Amino acid sequence: MSIGTLVRSSSKLLVLVATTVLWAASALHTPPVFADPPPQRGAGLGLFSEDPSWSYADMLDEMKRAGVNFVAIVVPYYLKTARDSKIYRHERFSMPMSTVRRTIADARRRGMEIFLFPILRIEDERYGWRGELRPSDVDEFYRSYTDFILSFAVLAEELKLPILSVGSELSSMDVQEDRWRALIAEVRKVYSGKLTYSANWDHYHAVPFVDALDYAGVTGYFELAQQGQDPSTEQLVEAWRHYYLKLKRWQHKLGKPLILTEVGYLSQKDAAAWPWKEGADEPLDLELQRRCYEAVRRVWDSEPDLKGLYFWNWFGWGGKTSKEYTPRNKPAAEEVSKWFKTSSTAPLSKVVP
Repeated sequence: MSIGTLVRSSSKLLVLVATTVLWAASALHTPPVFADPPPQRGAGLGLFSEDPSWSYADMLDEMKRAGVNFVAIVVPYYLKTARDSKIYRHERFSMPMSTVRRTIADARRRGMEIFLFPILRIEDERYGWRGELRPSDVDEFYRSYTDFILSFAVLAEELKLPILSVGSELSSMDVQEDRWRALIAEVRKVYSGKLTYSANWDHYHAVPFVDALDYAGVTGYFELAQQGQDPSTEQLVEAWRHYYLKLKRWQHKLGKPLILTEVGYLSQKDAAAWPWKEGADEPLDLELQRRCYEAVRRVWDSEPDLKGLYFWNWFGWGGKTSKEYTPRNKPAAEEVSKWFKTSSTAPLSKVVP
């Protein structure tokens, strides 16, 4: 290694160490300050109604009032089981493109931009979820998956959407580097916007093709407490700090801006112990959900390398008896508003360069 290279590397390391030390001092010992959220102040909106004519307008209005400026439009397509190879649009649970288009237009009329987020779901999970795929015909799976993603890439290009995800949490498949680089190359042929991949929270470091993307994307379902623990906000902040430092090292190594594609918590007891446990049914705990949201803000506020954070998921009835992820009409929504509404409103064209 040359002297010049050594000096540059040492300088970068010193900057990262200094950032870490300053962050630790401020996050753990400074009273909460609502200052500087990421440029993409995001929330997911799953198109999960079974009615294609359903309007998401009320949810979009709430998101706008909370300071959200980017909406992750989540559209699920399906595999029958984790061992099948053919992806399909589910007649009940996959909305038609007309619904996707209408919801995008509704969001834009309210001054919000779009992160288009197609995801794969498994209809029958007897062999596992999407992170555990073992398709019987791998070639057929990738042909089908490419067609699936390209259909959304074409839509994204037509509507000039700024960001598209090429996949989410496919941990058993996303290690197949050549397959994904080929997929990304095909998407680039039809779509000129920015690309990301939503890597699972416990697997992101193993995804080998992030350099081919524009953003390093990660879901944020990190375990913040032990089961049975009722963690304080300070304990949640300290737990999140551990993952923050790991993500910063990973992001620094890649040299890519970071997006937290999903960060969410059920409003249930023990939600901080297993944020990823979608099917949980524990006693209601709105305050724990709120504290988790506050911890996210206190850890990630003013982080320059975080370009987007998307709370999961605004869809749902919400309210003070709801145990779902949605923050609607819950104390967690107030945390979103306190953070996101403090930001100066930059033109959306400047948010995704």
